[in-house]
Amino acid sequence: VQSRNYLVQNNIRIITGRVKSKKCQQEFEMLLDLEEKVSTLREFVDRERETLRDRAPRAWINPELPKYSQCRKENSIKPILKDIKKKAINWLFLFLSQLLSSCTIDQLKYFCKNTNNCPTGAKDQLVPN
Repeated sequence: VQSRNYLVQNNIRIITGRVKSKKCQQEFEMLLDLEEKVSTLREFVDRERETLRDRAPRAWINPELPKYSQCRKENSIKPILKDIKKKAINWLFLFLSQLLSSCTIDQLKYFCKNTNNCPTGAKDQLVPN
């Protein structure tokens, strides 16, 4: 795990992740602008600070999925997580895209264990807040 400063200093400004359209089943690589997504997350956390105390917010548990431009279906893009080893999951991509809730409970427990969080079992308590 690297800090934002490390990523910027090493000119890592685009974060990528493999995703799939639920409608047309097309798989592709989604690109996220690091600074833009960090800014969006900061704004969200500032706005939702009070609701972040004990559980992840609804927007993180049941996120509105991105639209895929090819099939033009709203709420259709999900990260590809099936058959991927937990160690190989791009956690930064999932966090910045606010799609951590796409993970299974097992995957989230792995994430919590490796980020020194204490999982309690409920999915809304495993998604970082």
